Amino acid sequence: MDTSLFNFYNFTGTEFSAAVIIFNLLYSFVLQLAVVWVYKKTHRGLSHSQSFLFTMVIIGVLGTVIMMVVQNNLIGAFALLGAFSLIRFRTIVKETRDVAFIFFALAVGVAVGTNNYSVALIATVLISAMILALARYGFGLITKESIAGYVLTLEAGAGFSMNALETVLASYGTVEVLHAKHKEGQGGHYAFSIHFKEQSGLNALSEKLTRFPGVSRFEFITSRHTVEY
Repeated sequence: MDTSLFNFYNFTGTEFSAAVIIFNLLYSFVLQLAVVWVYKKTHRGLSHSQSFLFTMVIIGVLGTVIMMVVQNNLIGAFALLGAFSLIRFRTIVKETRDVAFIFFALAVGVAVGTNNYSVALIATVLISAMILALARYGFGLITKESIAGYVLTLEAGAGFSMNALETVLASYGTVEVLHAKHKEGQGGHYAFSIHFKEQSGLNALSEKLTRFPGVSRFEFITSRHTVEY
């Protein structure tokens, strides 16, 4: 019998010792906790989910298990591929950053599962340092870190003038109308995007709006770290 062909399909045993399995799972778990810590430390949006962090740890550890199962086993790899093709993920991920962290956790888990312990550790440390540095210096922001953009929403009643309000807003910064439900003489609901010229503009505009004719309620929401608005 051609032993080379037999070894190609690897029908021989490939099981790890119990000690190696336990070590790999615990080692992967610790590194996944480090990845989650970096995610929490750099997260700035309003869509924080405990379930997402829990899932990220589990996916990373499962990546380790999968690689231990399919390592050097061609038939096992195809079997798992067929099994996972039946799974459909329906959760909508709003931030592309979250997808990157899923891949980060999975890559670390795969490295541990293939016994590349140094690769897993060094990659976790260096990539985490890169992410922390990018977050620390506000990489990718289109506005200065000290002067944030805001979304202004307000409700107005009788006596409200849309043109007068836009003139006032323009004196404090760059303004863009996001939404307007207006009825002449009766007010309505409005939303504006505003980037202040100075940080003190937020307090000054708030004082101005409290005395603006027809405005019954208003609210500012920071748009610096939101995904969409």
